[in-house]
Amino acid sequence: MKKFKSLFFIFCLIIINYILCDVYMHNPRGCNNRLNESGQNRDNNNRLYDTQNNAKGGYCWGPEMYFYTGSILQIEWSSQHSCGHENAECELVLQYMCGSNVRDGRTTQTPPDNNDPTKGESCDEKISPDPLTGENEQVFKFGMHESYEFYQECKNRDRNNGLFLADQRPGSASRNTRQNPGGTRNGFECPEERDYYPYWHPSPWKDIAILTNNISRCEFYKTESQNVQVKGHCSNYTRANNKIDCETNKGIWNEDSAWNISAPDCILNEWTRDNHLGNAMSGLPQTFNWTLPNIALENCVIRLRYNISTTDYDNWNIDSRSNGKDKSPIVQDADINVAGRNLTMAFNTNQAGRTFQDRSYVFHIRDRPESISSNTRIYNLNVRGKRGNIVQVYPAVEYDFVPNLLNVNKEDLIHIQWTGCDTNPQNNDGEGTRGTDRSNIIQLIDLNKNYPPENQIFSQEKLLFDDSRLRDTIARAGQTDDICLSYSQLRQEIGDNKDRIERDPRNCAKLNAGPAYFDGGLIKLNNSGKFNYMCSRNNNFSNRSQKGTIIVEESMPSWAIALIVIGSLLVVFIVAILIAAMYGYTHPNSSLGKTYQKLTKSSPEVA
Repeated sequence: MKKFKSLFFIFCLIIINYILCDVYMHNPRGCNNRLNESGQNRDNNNRLYDTQNNAKGGYCWGPEMYFYTGSILQIEWSSQHSCGHENAECELVLQYMCGSNVRDGRTTQTPPDNNDPTKGESCDEKISPDPLTGENEQVFKFGMHESYEFYQECKNRDRNNGLFLADQRPGSASRNTRQNPGGTRNGFECPEERDYYPYWHPSPWKDIAILTNNISRCEFYKTESQNVQVKGHCSNYTRANNKIDCETNKGIWNEDSAWNISAPDCILNEWTRDNHLGNAMSGLPQTFNWTLPNIALENCVIRLRYNISTTDYDNWNIDSRSNGKDKSPIVQDADINVAGRNLTMAFNTNQAGRTFQDRSYVFHIRDRPESISSNTRIYNLNVRGKRGNIVQVYPAVEYDFVPNLLNVNKEDLIHIQWTGCDTNPQNNDGEGTRGTDRSNIIQLIDLNKNYPPENQIFSQEKLLFDDSRLRDTIARAGQTDDICLSYSQLRQEIGDNKDRIERDPRNCAKLNAGPAYFDGGLIKLNNSGKFNYMCSRNNNFSNRSQKGTIIVEESMPSWAIALIVIGSLLVVFIVAILIAAMYGYTHPNSSLGKTYQKLTKSSPEVA
């Protein structure tokens, strides 16, 4: 094995060795390598990235969403194994990437690696019309997150030879890792970059947050993040993975600038039990509230990676000196002796460092309207989930609003929008046209009720939406009268077939005529109080209940804020005077002491 240079060796001693397990993103919609498949399982796990998740997970493609700069987006997910539990150690890493090459694609095929348009192979091939929307426009055929060039550098570069491999024998390039020794390609993802964090070479991903059960590691995560730390790579000798090898072989070592954004948040993660794709101990889903960047960005995706590490070896300090069957503290399917009996462990050493992840579909970050100050808080209110009962949708989730409980002030704004698809499995339970996701919002008196008051009778000050046109738009979810038929009209046309009537695309009572994507725009709530609401469509026992609550607090008037500020400054001033007076009294020969004596006309006591 090539001699590993000391500086690089020391750095790699402290890199996390990932052991990761199933994780699914629910808001924004996680794709789990899906696109528009109508079956229960996705078609191709190698399409964009290596999830290692169950093929049944993920949500089908819906029209792209956008979020305003500086707005607050609640990211929601579920993970299979524990966090904060004594059974294991856990890290969750949230990142995002934006760029002109980032796209969902229009086929479930993996983009070609031999990017040669003259031979009819190009990852940038375009097709028309758009197979997902039907629009007569040129769109990229293949999905892409990491760029073609990023993967070429990865597969040409030597892997980090200082890493612990147990008894695995991966290939020699960065595309070969303990988890992926053969270097199977997944989109244009670099397996070494996927499996280790923080990565030591430039990455297109920007860090949002690290959630860990050991916050003593936070300083390391924050200082080594590419948000604030330069990362190096070699040109003219692309095999080199460190500066010494690069320059020894007449290469040029380049240091890419840091992203020059704030270091990622690093916080204690929530406690969750293992072997459980459910809520945290709080009874609520695992979430992180991300304040989006204050600049407009197009074509973005979020990446979520989940770390679950056992302590069978010191994964923070172990390195290549423990590689090989005779040296490794863990070996494949080891035979052990218990009470004089031989037992065989079910232990796969390439899965002891396994990376699971999920990513969102493409979204955009847009400038706020000119009339909206950058200081105004904007909360995003979305819908998670897919059509079907709990068994049919698992490991995805049923419909709900995100956040399910939203606390705002009167001065804040809420951006209400959701997206869905029309290619859910046709036999999944649900209301309205088969295979479709649709939602709306109507007000409830109490969450324990499933039947709203007749004619939505609320006094003006008790209304969630005090504008009647807004109430109608959100209740009808974008449907227009010109395409709607009443139940009696449908019955006249179709007959007494209730199933056909309920699934007819002109049945607006079931939201069938509405679009898969709905944008309610920026909304300011003028009434204070606690407001409950529900979706009228997704409210039967198969997929109940899609409900939410918004609590609106009275905003503090400007004069009250000014009074608090003045009072606080006055308290600070008085405390400072008292401290100075005490110092002058106890130090009579100091300048403060002499001033104190003049002001009090006293002299120091003589013993």
